[in-house]
Formats: sequence, C-alpha cells, structure tokens
Amino acid sequence: MAKRKLEVDRLLHDGGRETKKPKQSKVPSIIDGILPGLKENPTTLGKQESAEAELERDKKARERAKKLAQRQRRQERIKAEATRLENGQVHDHHIRPAQKSKSQGVKGGFKQLRNEGPQDQDTKGQARDEQTRNSEDKNAIQKRDTPLAWSISEAVGGRMLDLDPLFSPNEDYLLIAYEASVNVYSTTTSLLVRQLRLSHSERLSAFAFASTDQSYLYIATQSGIIQLWDWLEGRMLHFWFSQSRIYGLATSTLADEDEDSEQLVYTLDRSGMGPWRISAHRLNHRAKNSEVVTLRKSKESITSFKVVEHGKVIIATSGSILTLGVAERSEGTSLNDLTYTWRDIECPEWISCFDVRMVDAENSKSGKSGKPPQLPRTDIVTGGLKGSLHVYDDLLRQLVRKENMSSKGSAADWTPRKLHWHRNTVLSVKWSRDGNYIVSGGLETVLLIWQLETGSHTTLPHLGSSLDGIVVSPSGSSYAVRLADNSAMILSTAELKPTFSVAGIQLPADTNIDLQLPYLPGVDAPVQKHVSSRRRHFPVVSGPVGVLCAVPTATAPRIPSILPQHASYLQTFDIASAHQISRQALTRTKATDLNIGPESNTIQEPNIILIHVSYDGQWLATVDEWMPPKRDLAIVTYGDEQATKQLRARKEIYMKFWLWNNDTKLWGLVSRIDDPHAHDTDVADEEYRILDLASDPTSNSFATIGSDGFVRIWATAARERHGSSIKNKQGQNLMGWHCRSVISTDPEASSKQIYTGAKLAYSTDGSCLAAACFSRVPWTVHFIDVQRSTARAGPYGPFEGPLYGLGMIDRYLVMVSEQLLVWNLVTQRLAYGFALSSQHPQSNPEDGLNHLAVDAQGGTFAVALPTRADSQTAKGVKLGSEIMVFEAANPRPVFVQKLPHLATALNTMYNRPGYFVVDSAAEIRTLTPRQFRVEALPSPPATPSRGLQEIYGNPTNVDDSGDEEAPKRFATGLSALSIQPRIPDQESNVVPQERLAELFDLGPAYAMPPVTNLFESVAHLFAGKRET
Repeated sequence: MAKRKLEVDRLLHDGGRETKKPKQSKVPSIIDGILPGLKENPTTLGKQESAEAELERDKKARERAKKLAQRQRRQERIKAEATRLENGQVHDHHIRPAQKSKSQGVKGGFKQLRNEGPQDQDTKGQARDEQTRNSEDKNAIQKRDTPLAWSISEAVGGRMLDLDPLFSPNEDYLLIAYEASVNVYSTTTSLLVRQLRLSHSERLSAFAFASTDQSYLYIATQSGIIQLWDWLEGRMLHFWFSQSRIYGLATSTLADEDEDSEQLVYTLDRSGMGPWRISAHRLNHRAKNSEVVTLRKSKESITSFKVVEHGKVIIATSGSILTLGVAERSEGTSLNDLTYTWRDIECPEWISCFDVRMVDAENSKSGKSGKPPQLPRTDIVTGGLKGSLHVYDDLLRQLVRKENMSSKGSAADWTPRKLHWHRNTVLSVKWSRDGNYIVSGGLETVLLIWQLETGSHTTLPHLGSSLDGIVVSPSGSSYAVRLADNSAMILSTAELKPTFSVAGIQLPADTNIDLQLPYLPGVDAPVQKHVSSRRRHFPVVSGPVGVLCAVPTATAPRIPSILPQHASYLQTFDIASAHQISRQALTRTKATDLNIGPESNTIQEPNIILIHVSYDGQWLATVDEWMPPKRDLAIVTYGDEQATKQLRARKEIYMKFWLWNNDTKLWGLVSRIDDPHAHDTDVADEEYRILDLASDPTSNSFATIGSDGFVRIWATAARERHGSSIKNKQGQNLMGWHCRSVISTDPEASSKQIYTGAKLAYSTDGSCLAAACFSRVPWTVHFIDVQRSTARAGPYGPFEGPLYGLGMIDRYLVMVSEQLLVWNLVTQRLAYGFALSSQHPQSNPEDGLNHLAVDAQGGTFAVALPTRADSQTAKGVKLGSEIMVFEAANPRPVFVQKLPHLATALNTMYNRPGYFVVDSAAEIRTLTPRQFRVEALPSPPATPSRGLQEIYGNPTNVDDSGDEEAPKRFATGLSALSIQPRIPDQESNVVPQERLAELFDLGPAYAMPPVTNLFESVAHLFAGKRET
C-alpha cells in the first residue's frame, strides 16, 4: 500500500508541470560518438533517416501535443488515473485487447516510468475554440483506444496424463487423456478426429466409458466435477458436483440375472487433508448432485483401484498392501445398502502397477438351485518398485478358503509366482485376453511379453522412451503403448509392428502428481536429496518446416529423480496439424537399453542450451554442454574446490552447424567446433561458456557471446583440399563454418572477468549488433559494427541486475530487465519504460520465466512475464504468465492476454507476422494479427454438427422410437436426456476380408481366373450383389 501511495503521489506531482527535456550535453550521440563511420549510413540503426529529420518531427509533435493537451484537462485526467490506481483499478487506455475478456488487462502489472511523448514546460499556447478543442481531444482518444486486430489461438499439444488410453469397442478409435481435453484419434490414419475440451478452469483427472453403453464417456475433474459426454458426437450431456477431489474413476453395473442393470460410478477421492476414500455414486440426470456412499476409508494413500465383475469385486493398492473387496448381497435398493467385505494382504514389494483377470466360476452358470454361486477366479499380477512381477492365482477364493477352513484343514497358500527381468520400476503390466501371457514395461524402453506356461519372455527393445502405460485391445489383437516422451503407438500382437503413432510436444510439463512413487535409493544418490526447484530452460525456435524444440530423452513424472533433465533430441512439431514431423538426436544419446555405467550409475547425455535457425531456414546452429559426474573424479582429486576445477577443465562445449536435407527431411551435421570461446592462453581450470546465440537476418552467419565477454561471428566458407574446392555429387561446393571475427565488448575490462549472462540482438539490416554482458557489477549495452568488427559502449546504462531480453526494432532498442525499457537510438532518449510491479515475480535468467520476442518485419515486440495465477494448488501459489504485444513506437500494449500456465518459451513465427508461446503444460498458442487469422492455429470443434459414425460410414439417424430396450440402457435416467442408443447398419456395404480371400485364394497364379472375371466379382461384392 505504501508503494502504491508513492506511485499516486508521483503521478499527482508530475501532473502539475511538464517533464523537463533532458540536456543534450549529458547524452553522447550514437551517430557521432558511439559508432564512428556510421554517420553517413544511418540505416545501421534500422531506418534511413537523419537525426535532424527526427528532431524536426519531434518538434512538430510537441506543437500538436501543446494544442491538444491543456493543463486543466490533463490535471483532471491524472487525478482520475491516480484514484483508480489507489483503488486497484486500471485506466481503460492502458488496455487495448483484441478480445474483451476478464483475463486481458495490465491490472497494475506495469508502472509507467515516463509519460508518452515529449512534454514542454511552457504551457502557454494559442487559444482555441472550446468546442473544437473538445472535439479534437475526443477524436484523439477514440483513435488511441481502438483495439488492434490481434488474436490468440486455442492451445494445442499438451502432456498426456498418466492414464491408460481407451479403445473404442470396435477398435476404430483410441481415446487419450490430456490435462484439459480428451483427444479421439483414428487408429487407421493416426489423425485427430475429435477433441472433448473442458472449460479453461477445469483440469482432467480420470475418465472411463459407461459400462452400459460405451458410446458415452464419464470424465472427472480435479475440482470434483463428474461430466457425461457423448464422445461420438462431441457433446457434454450432463455434469454433477462432488464435494471431494477425484483421483480415479471407474464404472460398473450392479445386476442380477433377473434384474435390469444399474449404472454406478466409482471414484477414488479425498476431501482436503482427510482420509482417502473409495466411493460409489448413483448419478441422477435430473439433478446436479449425486447420491454417494463411501465404501472404504484409508489414512494411507490409495494409489490405484479397479472395479470388476459388475461391481461385485473391487481391488485397490496402497503401498505394498493389496486390498480386495467383495460386495455383499442386500435386499434393499438404496445405495446405502451397498456394502463390501475387505481383505488385505502384504506384497513383497511396493506396488507400482497391477492388473486383474476375472474368470467365471464353473457352476455360476450351471443353473443348479439351492447352491449359491461361487466366487469367480481372480488372477492378479502386480509390478514392483524394484522391478519384480508377482502373479497371484485365484487369490480371492484362496483368501475365503483360509477364513472358512476347518481345524483339520491346511492353510491356504497364496505365495505369488515371481518373474524378474526389469532393472528398474515396472510402470505398467497387463494380462492378455486369453490369460496365457503377461505384458509389462518400465524404464528400460523395452516391451516384455511373458509366457506363463514356460516362464520365458519375448522382448521388443529400443522403443525410444520408457513405457508408462500398456493397454490390450478388446479383441486382443493389438497393444496400445503410452511412452514417457509424450507419444503413443499401437502394436500388432502378431508381428509387434506399429500400426498407429501419435506424438505431442515432448517438452517437460509441470504435472501435479499427487500419487508419486516413493524415492528409490541408487548409486547416484544413496539417500534422497533436495531437488532444486529451478526449472530447466529448453530452447525453442521457429523453422521453415515447424517449431524446433530441444527435448529430453524422456520424462517420467511419477518417478522422483535428483538428476536434471538434459535436452539431447531435436523435435520438429507442426503447429497447424498438431503433429510431430521428425525427431532426431543432436548429441550422443542412450542408443541401447543398457543406459547405466559400470558402477550402476545413470549415464547423462549432453544438454542442448542454444539453438537458432539461419535467415533462409537452411542452416541450424546448436550449442551443447556436458560435464562428467563428480564421482568419476573422486580418485584423482581431493577436496571440493579441486574437484570443481577439474570438472570445469573436463567440461565439453560443442557448437555444431547443421544443413537441412530435403530428401531425408532431417538436419545433417556439417561442422563441429570444440570449445568455441577458448583462448590460446587459457589455463586448465578456466571455463568460457556460450551465453547467447543470434542469427544474422540478412546472411548465413551467426554470432555468439561467451562468458569471457567476447563476441564471435561465424560464417560459411567453401571447403578445400590441397587448394581445390570439394564438391558433392551434384557438383556444388561443400561448405564449412569458421570464425570470421572476434570482438571484445569491453577492451578495458579485466581479462579474468567472467560474466554470468549475456544477450545479443541484430539490427534489421544486420549491420549493427547490440551486446550486453552482466554479472554482479553494473553493466551497459555495447554496439558492434559487424563489418568493421569494432565495438563502442552505448549511452544506456549503467544498469544493475539481470537482463532477460534484448532486441532491436527499426530505430528502437528494447530491453527487459527489472524494467521494460524502449530506447530511441536516433535521439538517444528513453522513449518509454515500465517498472515491473509485484504482480510479476522476479526470477533468475536461467529459469526462463521472463521472455522477449521481436518481430522486426512487423514492427512489434512481445513480452511474457510471470504472474500469480488466479487458482492455487495444494503445494502453494500457482504461477501463470501475462503476454503483452507492443508496437515499437506505442507505450500502450496492443494486445494483452493472461495464460493459466507459466510461459517457458516465446518466439516469432518464421516468415510470417506473429508469435508463438509454449507454456509449462507443453501447450503451444499462436498470437497473430487478425488479417492473418486464416493461418492461425486450428482447433477441432467441441460440438460438431456430425458424429463420428456418420462421418465414417455408420449413420446415426436411426429411429429408435420402437426400441423397447433402449430406456434400459441407463436405468438412472439417461432417457430423460433424449439419448438414443446406436444400432449398427446391417445394410452397409462393408466387405469382410474373408470374402475377398475366397475370391483370390483359389490356387497358384497360373490357375487363377481371368482378370476380368476377378474384377466383376469384386465389384459385385462392393455393390452388394450376390453372384448367381
């Protein structure tokens, strides 16, 4: 409140007089002093215009401002703005959104440092008619407040949740859960055909098919809302409120042989910090509240549960405890009469996953009267935290037999059968449909198929990432595998070949994993250590074929680890189609399933810290680093200080240049520079990192700046051998890369000065390069003449603190540090600036929370600043981001948008106006001017006009009015919603494969009938005619 009062006082104080013009003697001229020789060619500052013309335009602007801005009206305006600021409001002219939304607005995010435009201390001017003055002032304000045509697209991508995908009953579609949507993919084309998107404030936690009709889908959110969707039509039909947060969901029916089935929804939920509960819900479709009963409570966390055998059996896990519940028969019809008998057993390991297979008892269908039906055979397989599989045969009946055994009988034996191949935690395990095989997967990137009769196993290695989930199709003919690199595939069980593949953005995402697996000590860390909360920055740029992302090998959010994630792969992602184009390794990676060292330590890959694309999109420059683990030098060093020096001396820093190959659609390595910023006089313990990388907007060259404060320009040159040029098969010269020039940003600085951060920015024409190096001492911006390889310190500074972004637009220099500052390079004056308020938390530059992107062609720049989100998590305050787009000459943002997640990357689009932003949920949004909306990011409609069956050949306009069994599909009231079940089209001309085989499998080729007869036979089949 004190800071806000000071801001109010400043505004009132400045409102009484005009701001004094700074003295020209204190500000040296860039043209005359900073960059000698550029006076005759001022285009290096971004505009073909002299300083005299600029000053003349400023003079005319002051005259127009003096006529329009009278002292009395200005005083009233400032007082009104101060009042709003004191009350926590914002003046309307500070917000110019393209869409009227509550989330758009500055809301005190900036504190303006300088009023827009030059002001004159002299307030005297020519008298003007009051009516004319008011009319001009009103027109000026309306023109200024007109919102520019900018828009933001819907988010695409996202992180797949730790939930098993769902096959449709006919296996034509695969449903995959994301944080804010359920995506429906065609298993034939691997394309997205439907997206069930939740509201912006809801986050998905579980989903399951309705057990009575699988054309309906239940979705549970983290806030405790259960939604019913018709996923074939893409419509939400109803929703119910719950008083608890839901972690798991299952559907089943409670039915006897002579009774109609009743739909029940089972949830794994928790209210606040209370006990974990398994609850049953009877959902009334005429109300928003459900009838609920608690079946089991536990103080220990329940990690997973399954409901089988029409709700008669519930299996749950809690640590190493396996719990089985059997429903008791009840004469009542109320949900409160539903009770279960629970039995617990202790398993040898902490249970990380499990699956159950039910086999009906032999006499359950015998029809004998007077004898109660037996319990079904319950076979359970569990996956352990240490890599073991335990198989329990007929476990439920063995537990009941022990309870009912006589004094002469022997105790039941439920000792499990142990299968062990996995070295790490088993993340998923499933039974085959026939019960003869078990399919498992884990961190080893290997799919295992166990044959229970012989105990042998078959492996499918090198899947590229750890297996987080496995699902067996309803027919048992294929496996759906969800990988830790945010991708999924379908493998045929016969050949184990992929028939379906989909991959999202493979950047790490912040997922709230409340059921995280316990920490498992290892060689890397015998005891659990504190994991730094500093997030890794993964570089992302835009290229000619899509967005280029430096991504890690895999992420397993359920498994805690103290090792940082290293980006070693390059993923090319197409925003328009929301599909991965390619994925290739840019560094040495874990090429085999054996990813541990001789002493069982984890092998770490190099980390890509910088990537950039040339102006024509043909060249890619990357910088990667690698440091050996400290434990490898324990024998040759003593003390932490000596070990640190040795680690720095052995640190590998590589700069690589890649050329795009149109034939393979991949980047090919051309040149590798080892330790690019090394000096000839370096000592062994010195370290010179590359802090920033920039691309020349007019030629195939790159610029790097190191921790030594030197800027190096890299350019292409023809490769030669014995004085002759080396050519490729097409007769073209092979190109290589070399360092063209080396420039020191501060020749007077100490040669031992090590900078912690630096930024580079090219001018629009590529002739001027702005560089800034910062550490704990005050820093300034230096300007480099690229052609002459000379540098001079600019008049801007000194500054303190970190620098988050640097850019040049036309004649303006944009800086994002503790303030947003825009300098006019021609007049050497601060055009405008804003101080970041308390709504934007300060961060470290390595965290990648503050971002700046410059669109020099469009004359705009965008900033992304962290802000406190409206919602909070159980772990504390959730951070979001605020995106603002500015025109270089306008201090008011032309577009403001608040994102629910933290922005991790912000960059310009390649060869088109606009920006794209990547957030911590691994989602991408595009910001484009309205005139380019046709190229904006498409989003599948949430409520399509046609259903999937109608699109793909199964019409849905079947009259079900005469179907007396239709209301029995949902006894709880789905008929009130006018939901009609779908009847398959019996007249559809779908030719089965067997009919075609009858025509062609007649014998060898020489015994086949004529081609004409074969064609007529096939045509008759597809026409629906029968041969006579």
